Amino acid sequence: MSGLVRNLLAGTTVVAFGAAVLVGATGLAYLKSIAPTLPDHMEVSRWKPSEGTKILASDGSMMGVHARERREFVPLEAIPDLVVNAFLAAEDGNYWTHAGVDPTGVARAAISNLRRQSGRAEGGSTITQQVVKNLLLGAERSIDRKIREAILAMRIDRDVGKRKVLEVYLNEIYLGSGAYGVAEAARTYFGKTLAELTVAEAATIAGLPKAPGTSSPNRDPARATERRNYVIGRMVEEGFIGRDDAAAAASSPMRIVPRKVAESSIDPSLWYPEEEVRRRLLAKVGGEAFYGKGGDVVTTIRSDIQRIVHASLRRGIVREDRRGGWRGPLARGIRFPVNWSDPRLAKPKGAEDWQVGVVAEVGRDAVVAVPGGRVTLPAQSMAWASRDGFPVRKGDAVLIGDLGRGPELVQIPEEKGVQGAAVVLDPTNGDVLALGGGFSAEMSEFNRATQARRQTGSVFKTFVYLAALELGYDATSPVLDSPIALEQGPGQKEWRPKDSTGRGLGLITMRRSLEQSRNMSTVRLLYDIGVESVRSVASRVGFAIPERMSYAMALGASEATPLDVAAAYAAIANGGRRVAPRLVKDVPAEVDGSPPVDPVAAAQVTSILRGVVTNGTAKRAFEGFPHPVAAKTGTTNDSRDAWLVAYGPRYVVAVWIGRDDFKPLVKGASGGGTAAPVARDILDRLTGIEFANFPLPDGAEEARAKRETGELSEDGDVVEIVRAERMEPPEPPKGDAEPPRGEDLGFGGSDEGEDG
Repeated sequence: MSGLVRNLLAGTTVVAFGAAVLVGATGLAYLKSIAPTLPDHMEVSRWKPSEGTKILASDGSMMGVHARERREFVPLEAIPDLVVNAFLAAEDGNYWTHAGVDPTGVARAAISNLRRQSGRAEGGSTITQQVVKNLLLGAERSIDRKIREAILAMRIDRDVGKRKVLEVYLNEIYLGSGAYGVAEAARTYFGKTLAELTVAEAATIAGLPKAPGTSSPNRDPARATERRNYVIGRMVEEGFIGRDDAAAAASSPMRIVPRKVAESSIDPSLWYPEEEVRRRLLAKVGGEAFYGKGGDVVTTIRSDIQRIVHASLRRGIVREDRRGGWRGPLARGIRFPVNWSDPRLAKPKGAEDWQVGVVAEVGRDAVVAVPGGRVTLPAQSMAWASRDGFPVRKGDAVLIGDLGRGPELVQIPEEKGVQGAAVVLDPTNGDVLALGGGFSAEMSEFNRATQARRQTGSVFKTFVYLAALELGYDATSPVLDSPIALEQGPGQKEWRPKDSTGRGLGLITMRRSLEQSRNMSTVRLLYDIGVESVRSVASRVGFAIPERMSYAMALGASEATPLDVAAAYAAIANGGRRVAPRLVKDVPAEVDGSPPVDPVAAAQVTSILRGVVTNGTAKRAFEGFPHPVAAKTGTTNDSRDAWLVAYGPRYVVAVWIGRDDFKPLVKGASGGGTAAPVARDILDRLTGIEFANFPLPDGAEEARAKRETGELSEDGDVVEIVRAERMEPPEPPKGDAEPPRGEDLGFGGSDEGEDG
């Protein structure tokens, strides 16, 4: 019997051994068969974060982020130990000791799941395995995938290293509410950097990988709190924090910043240039590259100048809008104490840093209640709105803003009403330093600096005179400022251009004609030099001009964006050489390949335009300005468009004010009175810009002349720039000039002469 037992035991052992050998051989064969099908585990070491495209100002400050996955990459050494330990406690307590797969972690998860009465089951995957799943294999649920995952995890642990794997994990993981990686999660949920997180906040974020959607604090605060406290308990078990710190963290309330607050860190003044760069890059590289791995794009925008331009443009638009009168409060009949959640007290689009208040007392001044206190509005600050008595009464909801003189009553411009644009660029390299596209992007995303093509009016006259100067005229050349009638064709009335004064000044110099922006003398000069000469100059400075240019276009009916106008004047400021505007730093400065403007003629027209700010249509706005500046005003028919362009050798500032619906501005609006103060406001505040003297080019010399007559004289009251070798102006054309054909000439004279 004993022999039989021994034989049976021996046979069983042999069978078991054979089965083990068979299983082992089968396992080895399986592993050998799948090895060639496994992805390259070293891809993890080459992982790069998908951060989309970050658009930066020239100083590196953030303007905007555009990405399918909202993420901010942070190297492991910059991630605080508190955050790292919270994730290790929550996801992989033995991370630093296992070889990529953790048998004890699997056992612990199994026991925990047996004890758990309800809720989501706990997994046993290590952080390394999660990286494999997310980056290499996907989330398929099968034994085959788990085996592949384990093999790859061990290889990665061996060949890539734990620190790199942990860095990838903490930056790649999705943590709900559109946030990828720990840095973005800290900003999204708490409005903080990683270094600012508390124990409770770090534990909240570390509790999200298991169910980032359903456990998000934004979606289910109670579930997020439960998960947070579980992580805090695990941090105690792993020895990362003490029990007292854990108790304090677990009892702290879940304080999440509103998502709108978390996403509002980008300065609204930067929106227009940032969006313009986004639009151009997207068209150039396509959505896949732009929103995927576009990288950092450093723009030419100087954030300090951009803020100045945005604020100055808003003030200028407000001034012009106020001339149309007070349109009343946001709401009436608000009761006290004020319920600030009343929808009638919601801040309207475009208000930006203005605030809503409720009038509490009305006397000589107005006392307005605002959240957290009260503000006094002096009667003087409301004078603009007081045409029909005191503009507000108790219970009125109003907007309060600071336009540079302290709190005052303000109102949002009407939809399709008064708007504006402003551009500041460096003429030497084409860098666009600032781009103001309107009152506020909250109100309208339309970028008027680059997208609004408006009639240029008298700012185009400069290029008529520039063409004449190229032909041999100079500032002292006489032109006749008197009524002129030109035929417009069969059956058409004669065209008789006029000036705001309604009468001519007689024989005047070219200087005085351009300084005062005279219409009749400009028409006579244009007729003398011919439209083609003006078309040539305009094309060379960057205007889009058709082959056949009409009188109307040559006199300001041509349309251009404020950026186009700024770039055209930049060619003059740059000594006759045009450099194409650029918004991105790594794009080489592009010098226009067309023949340059004659540098002597450019210097001569600059000399005349310096007179615009001392004796011409911009005199009032630029009184007392301490730096060399040349400028030109412009106002189109019925004051639909008001322009001012000012420049020096290192800057160009172009400002346009008008209405989106193309209706006229209030009577009396002009380039000198409406747009020029905005440009002056910008120039007064510019920092880091060189206000250099205008250079004298080769082939030019200075001569004194009498302003009124143009007579060269040593005791003259103005310094003119003349050619070292004088040229004879050409003979007037013999009938080759195209007569006007009845177009709206668009160069109306409402500012001409009145500001000088």
